[in-house]
This record gives sequence, C-alpha cells and structure tokens, in this order.
Amino acid sequence: MSERALRVALTHSEGRLEGLEALLESHGFEVLRVPLVQTRTLRGVSLEPLEDCPWWLFTSAAAVRAVEELGGGFQGHRLGAIGEGTAKALEQAGVKPELVSTEASGLGLARAFLKRGEGGPVGVPQGNLALPTLAEELRRGGLEVRTLVVYTTLSKPWPPKLPLPDIVVLGSPSAITALPSKVAEEARLVALGPITAKHLLERGLSCITAPAANPRGVLKAVETIRGEL
Repeated sequence: MSERALRVALTHSEGRLEGLEALLESHGFEVLRVPLVQTRTLRGVSLEPLEDCPWWLFTSAAAVRAVEELGGGFQGHRLGAIGEGTAKALEQAGVKPELVSTEASGLGLARAFLKRGEGGPVGVPQGNLALPTLAEELRRGGLEVRTLVVYTTLSKPWPPKLPLPDIVVLGSPSAITALPSKVAEEARLVALGPITAKHLLERGLSCITAPAANPRGVLKAVETIRGEL
C-alpha cells in the first residue's frame, strides 16, 4: 500500500452519522461522499393513523422531512430520534426530541425507548424499505406500534469517474444493491450493523461489522482495516 491516505467512501444519505466525515479526516483518511440512495416524500399520505400516538419515533432525517412536507404537526407529540443527525433534523424543524439514541440503529432506539417504561401506541413514520427492527423490538416489549410509510427510497448510480475507494461504508441493504460489483470486489467493506452484514454475506461479499453504528464505531472498523493493509 502506498503512502497516500486511504480513501473511505461513505454511501449513507446526508444527515446520518453526523460528524463522521470530519472524524475520519482528522485521523488521516480521505473521505469520498457517495450517497447511493435518495428519498422522495410520498405525496397524499395521511398522517391520521399516527395522530393519537403520544410518541413519534424517527429513524432518519428523511422521515422528519417527509412528515414536514405532508403538513404534519410535531407539537403535541413526544419525539425520539436515531442518532444526532435525525435529532438535528427535528431541531431544524423547530422541535427538540426528548429521546436520542446514541446507537444509530433501530434496535438501539427501541431499547432506549423501552428503558423509559413509556406506553403506546407509538408512531413510526418511515420509508418503504425500512427494516422492521424498531417496530418488532417495541412489540416484543409489549407496545402497540403504528408504522406509516411516508417516503420512498430510490437507488442512485455510482459516479463513473470517482476514484476507486479502499474502504466502503454501507448502512443499508438498498445501498448494497446500488454498489457496483467492481467496487464491491476490490474495496474492503464495512457494514453498519448485523442486518447489512447479513445482506453482504448473502451476496457473497466479506465485510467487517462496525462495533457500533455511530461515528466512533465506524472509525474503529476502518482503523482495523488500515492496520491490515
């Protein structure tokens, strides 16, 4: 391996893993921002099924934006968010979340919520490709959960002239689908969580799973890879 900085491609959408790019750069990595998914609010969706839910839990900034664009009012609901990026999106919408999970995953948010001993029903605005982890864990905890699809997720092409990265960070099965075979086979892959890792293995690709789905967890994974190259 040459002396140049290792290139790390971040494929998640803007708003997730707040501060990760700066953290990686401060540790000597070159960061390539390559979002492989884009989101689009589903026009005409009624938020009425969620209106009488005391809590709304948000798993992404895209869900916050979709609720705003659908005319939803956050006031009158207690709010929870996955990670700092989603929390920031709520604050930009003029509301402050009462609960922010430090682990950027549905399972982390569910466990943090269940520790509070709150009642339901719990409203979860989400995308069409949202993993069921959050809702399933809350239901296992005895809560009624109402999920509502408010946006759709679309794949974006890999930029053809982008330098080949040494490491690619993948946060969802939809990002894996959009990853070109050449990149997948030649770069080292980091999965954000066991579900993403499982999808990579099903595609025949090896990976390292970040020990936590947050910036420090990703940094630890890419540092491990750097030590092996």
